[in-house]
Amino acid sequence: MEIAEIIGTVVSTIKISKLENTKLKIAQAIDPFGKKTNNYYLVEDAIGVGKGERVLLSDDGDNVSNIVGRPNVPIRASIIAKVDKINIYE
Repeated sequence: MEIAEIIGTVVSTIKISKLENTKLKIAQAIDPFGKKTNNYYLVEDAIGVGKGERVLLSDDGDNVSNIVGRPNVPIRASIIAKVDKINIYE
């Protein structure tokens, strides 16, 4: 799993049937302190988040199929939670 920030959306008028009614977003991974990394993901948005929001991603393709409720979905990463706050104890 990764923490990421939504930086954009992907618009596609024609998709394969397994991706119908799917919202696609672009996410950039961040570390727990909010520093952006060089890892980017094209993710399925099942919860409806917007640009600039921090999210928790599952980057296991098998889990994505279970999350969206369709077998063999050709998406590797999915948003599974919106991150409201991160507490780090030192």
